Amino acid sequence: MLCDVCRREARGFGFSPRLIRRSGRDLWLCSMRCTDIAKRLEGMIDPNEHEEVALRHAGQIGGEYVESLGKTDLSAWSEKEWAMLIDVVVTAFQDKLREAYSQQPVPF
Repeated sequence: MLCDVCRREARGFGFSPRLIRRSGRDLWLCSMRCTDIAKRLEGMIDPNEHEEVALRHAGQIGGEYVESLGKTDLSAWSEKEWAMLIDVVVTAFQDKLREAYSQQPVPF
């Protein structure tokens, strides 16, 4: 499946207007950058309250990781340190969303 914006391989990003009771075709996307472009063009939904909380939480956890390295010059980071930052942020975001959604009934 190809990204509807840049035509690269779509990787887990998408939007279905039916989820917000609107008409239109489903979109398949490859990245947050293409998601942002699609939002401007197609009117995707904004993050909900759980996603906003998860984003703030992930940012805080990512900041703690950066502080733990003790390096303020990001150009001095190793490839492993960059990969770990991404892993820490993505995992924190996903875990916070799972926690939030496990506290309420599933909407479908």
